Amino acid sequence: MSDASISKKDVPLLRIRDLQIEFGRHDAEPVKAVKGISLELKRGESIALVGESGSGKSATALALARLLPEPPASISAAEMTLNGHEILKMNERELRSIRGKEIAYIFQEPTTSLNPVLTIRTQIAEALALHRPDVSKAERDDEIVKWLDKVGIVDSRKRLHAYPHELSGGMQQRVMIAMALCTQPKLLIADEPTTALDVTIQKQIMDLLAQLRRDLDMSIILITHNFGIIRDVADRVAVMFRGQIVETGPVDDILRNPQHAYTKALLACVPRMGAKQPRLKAIDYALLDA
Repeated sequence: MSDASISKKDVPLLRIRDLQIEFGRHDAEPVKAVKGISLELKRGESIALVGESGSGKSATALALARLLPEPPASISAAEMTLNGHEILKMNERELRSIRGKEIAYIFQEPTTSLNPVLTIRTQIAEALALHRPDVSKAERDDEIVKWLDKVGIVDSRKRLHAYPHELSGGMQQRVMIAMALCTQPKLLIADEPTTALDVTIQKQIMDLLAQLRRDLDMSIILITHNFGIIRDVADRVAVMFRGQIVETGPVDDILRNPQHAYTKALLACVPRMGAKQPRLKAIDYALLDA
């Protein structure tokens, strides 16, 4: 088959093979945070990276745009490509060109991610100025309002000059999403996007991400420890445990018939309406490592 006959849709947007991340320490052996994971993501596809805190989810996500400080971090991989371009071979200028433009992030805790002394307009306008040269300075306010409308901000034009502390947690998270999406990235990485939000707002945020993914034909990596929020957003799930992917598959298959003991333990933590929850059992880590 010739290269010309291969559809762009058939080429993975992101391909990772044998990703290793460790953090050096001056007084001890390096900490191995990610131990040889492999992952592929198609264009327009969404995958949930699920696991407890410390399992390596966020380290993996940050490595994709080389956002981990090197040192103390040390990153290696047999392959880590975005659109066929090897990320580990990019220089700083090339990395700046993909950060925010090709790969955009929604970080957890918008109260700490948004600058408290800058207005919403100023913060989103900076992203546009850096990554959207097609939007002139005179057009930026209209473009910002358009994206605030897309993420469900009421009276969006009035919110342009608001400061983060004047918005609720849910609205702050919507502003973060607008800031990430206004650059029209190919890949959105949402790192615990519903942290500290009540369950009603969690549902609204996840529905919003699912809708925007369909509208923009965008790929998403959703990082979470909560199986309860992934069904409507993700196509596939990769379960991480101690720096490794221990189980992966379509969302429905994993939710209905998990195979790994750690996946089963995580699912047992999800509360179910009307069901009597048995006391959670302690995880036998020796058994999981076997």
